[in-house]
Parts: sequence; C-alpha cells; structure tokens
Amino acid sequence: MRVPCPHSCGWAEKYAQRTRVELADDRGLARVSAVCLHHGPYTVTVTLTGDGYLDLATLYRNLVKELAALANPGVLQIMVKGTDWMPGSLLVDGALQAVGLSHGQLPARLFCPMIVAETGAKLSKSLIRSGDAALPAGAEPWMLDTRKWPGTVGEFADRLLHLAGLLLSHPRHFFRSYSAAELARLMSVPQGSPTA
Repeated sequence: MRVPCPHSCGWAEKYAQRTRVELADDRGLARVSAVCLHHGPYTVTVTLTGDGYLDLATLYRNLVKELAALANPGVLQIMVKGTDWMPGSLLVDGALQAVGLSHGQLPARLFCPMIVAETGAKLSKSLIRSGDAALPAGAEPWMLDTRKWPGTVGEFADRLLHLAGLLLSHPRHFFRSYSAAELARLMSVPQGSPTA
C-alpha cells in the first residue's frame, strides 16, 4: 500500500520501506507518512473527497477490482485480461478464496492474445505515449490512438469484429502472442477474405 507524493512528481515507495499508515481520527480516515526521494518527508490524509489516494500494487488492485465486481451477484462479471496476466490471476484467485469466496464464486476471465514488439516484449502503449519507447516496426499509429485509423469509423468497427471472430474461432489464438505487425496485417484484411 502506498500513497504518491502530493507534490505532483508521482513518486511512491514501491515496497513501502519508510511508509507508515495510521488512523487519523475516529471516522476511519487514514494518515499516511512516507519519504519522497525528490521532496523529502510528506504526510497525506486519505479522505473520501480529498486528493490523497491509496495506490495499490497490481495484484492488490486486481483483488479489489474483482471483489468490487462480485458485489452484485445478479450480474455475470467477466474479466478480460491479456495472457501475460494468467499467472497473476492464480495469485488473485488464492487471495479471493482466502477472504472467503468458494471456487464457484471466482469471476469468469477471458484471456486475450498479447501484442508484442519485434523483440518479443509486450507492446507498451504507456511507455510509447510517455516517450520512453518508440513505436516499434510494424506498429501503426492507430494502435495507440484509434482516431488515427486511416478509414472510416464503420470500417474500423467492421475490421475489429472480423478480427474478434477470427480470434474466437479457435482456442489456440488465446495462448499465443501476436506481433504488432501481424495485428496490423490482420486488421488490413477486408471482412470475408481468407486469412492465414
């Protein structure tokens, strides 16, 4: 559990070595103290309406999201994840069972193929957008911003539906990765055309 530095640098201790959490008052508000490498010690009180918030690591964040999704038992919730998240889902399942859920109450999950760069690394939209990575060879600008699709919105929707149909046609598609270049090729094939 961590709270980012309030000085807009976004820094937070990954392993909470110097982070301390205590109740701020009898209303259940949390006061978090930590040390920013850039701004020094800071204290944030987390309230329902304030700017401070608890920043959870990926596993904890997914546990909270999945528990929240299960709060309405009359709705079938399906989690859509990339295949790279499959091992992490086993840990989340264990945590969900530790808080009292039975195996039958665990959320349904749909694992989708992962899109990778030519190096085999996951295509990271956030790193490309932040300027920390370049758009890899074969990747198209519309993969980061759908407004940059060269055709019409209707054509884009038709190509996405065609791609979804192809990927849903056989389970093998969900246990492999696709290069950005291959995804671009599949999206360029008109609906009804044979694909490899």
